[in-house]
Amino acid sequence: MWHLRGNTTLTPEPYIQSPSHPASQCLSGLGGDLKNTPQNPVTMSTNSPPVTPTPPTSPMSPSTPTPPPTPQHGTTSYAKSIVFMGKGRSPNFVTESTRLPIQLSPGQVLVRVELATICGSDLHTLNGTRTSVHPCVLGHEGSGVVVDSRREGVEAGQRVTWGVCASCDNCLSCSLALGNKCMKLHKCGHTLVTTAPLFGTYSTHTLCLAGTPIVPLPPALTPTLAAPLNCSLATMVHAMAKIPTLPRPGHPGATVALVQGAGMLGVYGCALLREAGFGRVYCSDPNRTRLAKVSDFGGIAVHPEQEDDLIAPDSVDVAFEVCGSKEVMSRGVRALRPGGTYILVGLVHPDSRMDVTAQTIILKCLTITGVHNYTGEHLHSAVNFLARHHHRYPFKSLVGPTYPLSDFRNALEVARSGKFFRVAVNPQL
Repeated sequence: MWHLRGNTTLTPEPYIQSPSHPASQCLSGLGGDLKNTPQNPVTMSTNSPPVTPTPPTSPMSPSTPTPPPTPQHGTTSYAKSIVFMGKGRSPNFVTESTRLPIQLSPGQVLVRVELATICGSDLHTLNGTRTSVHPCVLGHEGSGVVVDSRREGVEAGQRVTWGVCASCDNCLSCSLALGNKCMKLHKCGHTLVTTAPLFGTYSTHTLCLAGTPIVPLPPALTPTLAAPLNCSLATMVHAMAKIPTLPRPGHPGATVALVQGAGMLGVYGCALLREAGFGRVYCSDPNRTRLAKVSDFGGIAVHPEQEDDLIAPDSVDVAFEVCGSKEVMSRGVRALRPGGTYILVGLVHPDSRMDVTAQTIILKCLTITGVHNYTGEHLHSAVNFLARHHHRYPFKSLVGPTYPLSDFRNALEVARSGKFFRVAVNPQL
């Protein structure tokens, strides 16, 4: 694979190995031989216009060029993507052009991205506080329109969302319904371009690998509603599945929940809990701007300064940690009734040592469980939930301004400001 540097010089890209290297043979069916041909992606800097490789000549008539196969996705031949180059690199991301595959491998689906949203985890990756492989196409939240498919039941023209995890469906984890922990897992937005050239959503096109859940979208779920659902909402649907059988209504503490964090996970969680029949859903967060939205989604806003006064000890059935702060653990354990359940979702970073004793857990007979990502079943449920309840709650208001892919740097700055739950990127602008 070659990159154009400036306007004149072709230099080999160091992260692409020779055709004999194993990394060069895992392009998900796009061809293991990394030659500069139309059958394989060619990545180029957008400082120069795309260069069409010269087609090979026929051995029978050397002077007559052999035309390449005709792509099945309209006149577009290249995708533009934001590629993360690594922590400490300057710049740490670049805009690159990649030739679209002419023929997909079985199970693959090529999608034209209609809208992507910037998740906090991507900000952590770009800030260097989250480890990620590189180079990779960034972004995992999004929706789009299928332009080519080699998967049964998925057809060109369908609007879809897709899962963040592509699993093998054959390993031990997959056999235990833990496809999100597949032993051969590839994650959208966090997979090397040598393995998956377009498996990210900050791109005009996403090439979903075989094993990626694909879910059709009903017309009512506009891009603004649909783009973020394949991250926070699907994850919270998974977290909800961890709630055990609750006490009968009328018993002390029955159907009372505490959500620790009023970000995207938290407000989705409030709506899910209310629709599941919880009578009281407390949502705590030190950010008063975020707290102001909680009531719109069925929650009771609680600032940490008021938490001890508003939430009695041993009064909560289930608590969800969705804020990423280890300091909330002691308050969550205090609030839970004996036999309660604590579901940890947000503490996905090294600075997460919990200040709670085993004695406390044992004496209260607590269940503490973790949730990371989700499976295709949870994504289906998330789409169904949003289709049923998007009129009841103002989910659309969670997405702020939209920027073109060419203005991605400004989109990042606005996302970092924290003024909006999500900032959107429209790669088609």
